[in-house]
Amino acid sequence: MKINFYICRHGQTDKNVEGIWQGCRIDAVLNEKGYGQAIALAEKLRHKIMDVYSSPMVRAVQTANVIVRANIYTNSFMIMQDLQECNFGTAEGVSFEETKKQYGEAFINKLLWPTEETADLRMPDGESKREVFERVYACLKRIVCSHSFDYSRHSVCIVCHAGVLSALQFGLGLKAVSFENGSILHLQYDTNMHKFVQCFD
Repeated sequence: MKINFYICRHGQTDKNVEGIWQGCRIDAVLNEKGYGQAIALAEKLRHKIMDVYSSPMVRAVQTANVIVRANIYTNSFMIMQDLQECNFGTAEGVSFEETKKQYGEAFINKLLWPTEETADLRMPDGESKREVFERVYACLKRIVCSHSFDYSRHSVCIVCHAGVLSALQFGLGLKAVSFENGSILHLQYDTNMHKFVQCFD
């Protein structure tokens, strides 16, 4: 049996446009385009998902609100603390360009796109992508274990962040690709093999 997980990145904020590190300390709201992206997500998922979980960050909560308003199966969602964005430490509120100048572009790329060799890198006072993966993976497993699923049709929506998505790609051994605001990573959890696999719709 398999459970579908639609892992969504929140809609756009002005900080995204400005190229600012947001992380878990900068709680920006959706801009007009971001709301449009949330509406597009909701339309894609309205007939597919039965449960919705969100990061506690405002940009994710706003996106989740739009999704459940359009959904035919549920009109509520649950906030999960462990789905919040990576803690980027002293980089939060600073531009990507400034951090590239300070730490070097190679370091920033390793931070954003972790491998087994680089997954423990972090900004000062921040969190590594390995740590992000461990807390998010544990959260997804708790979601699996907390339900008596109708496995033939049950699907879950997770509203989170780019840093969470890149951590999942690393931890699950998926190809590293960029997720724009409002995009979806489709995973299936195989209850026999007890593992997540990527789906290509």
